[in-house]
Amino acid sequence: MGGPLLWPSDEQWPRCAQFDQHDSFSGIDLPTDPLPLVAVLQIFARDVPELPFPQGTDLCQVLWCPLDHDDVGCAPAVTVLWRDSSSISDPLLEHPPADPLHSEDDYLPRPCVLSPERVTEYPDPGDLSWDFQQRIQQWENEAIHDWSYFYHLSAAPGTKVGGWVAWIQDPAWPACEAGHEMQHLLTIASRESDGQSWKTWTPVEDRGRLGWHPSNVNGRPVRVPLVPDQKPADIMIGDAGSLYVFTCTRCDHRPTLALMQCS
Repeated sequence: MGGPLLWPSDEQWPRCAQFDQHDSFSGIDLPTDPLPLVAVLQIFARDVPELPFPQGTDLCQVLWCPLDHDDVGCAPAVTVLWRDSSSISDPLLEHPPADPLHSEDDYLPRPCVLSPERVTEYPDPGDLSWDFQQRIQQWENEAIHDWSYFYHLSAAPGTKVGGWVAWIQDPAWPACEAGHEMQHLLTIASRESDGQSWKTWTPVEDRGRLGWHPSNVNGRPVRVPLVPDQKPADIMIGDAGSLYVFTCTRCDHRPTLALMQCS
C-alpha cells in the first residue's frame, strides 16, 4: 500500500483525466496541469485469489488523484487497473514523484507492506432486515457480555478487499451503466479500527504488541490498554471516512465506481 507498482517502463504514467472536477477545501492552489496519479494499492492473485481477477490477469493496481473530486463526494478519484504480471519484463524503476504543492497531504499514503489475513465477518447492520436488527438489539440488551454486533462481529473495518461493506452512513449499493448491481471490490479507510473494534479486528501480527501501560486518572493509578496503530498508511478521507470501490463482474470491461462516506 502506497509503495511502488509493477509498471511497464514503456507505458506512460497516468495523470488525472477529470481535471475539471478538482476541488479543494483546505486552501490548496489547484494545479494548471493534470496531476500524476498516486499509487495506493497493489494486490497479486497469489496473495488474494478471491479477488475477481479478469481472465488472463493476476495483478490489481489502484491509483488515485491526490485532490478532492466533486463526483466522488469530495474524495480522491480512483483508477483500477488489472494486469498480467508475467508480461512486464522491463519494469519502471522510479515512479513520477507526487506533487505535494498541489496535493492533499492526507491523500499521499505512507508506504506499508501488506500481509493479507482472511477473516470471517457478517453483514453490516444496515444490510440486514429491520426484524433481524431488532433481534440483534435484543440479544445485546439481554446478554451479559461486552460484545457488540456492530463493533465486534459484523463487517470488518479498515482497508480491505472483498467482503461486506462497513457502512458509515446508510447502505448505498450502486449499479453500473448496464443496470447490474455492482460488487464491493475494496475499501480504503482512514482508520483500521476504533476504540472498540480494535479488540476484534487487530491483525494477528500486531496482537503480540498489545498490553497495558500505567497511567493515572484524577491522581489514581490505572492501567490503560495499548491499541495498535490505527493509521499505518497515514491517510484521512473526509472526516475519518472510507472510500468504497465497487466493480461489475458481469460487464467485460469491468467498470468501477467509488463512493465516499464519513461521519
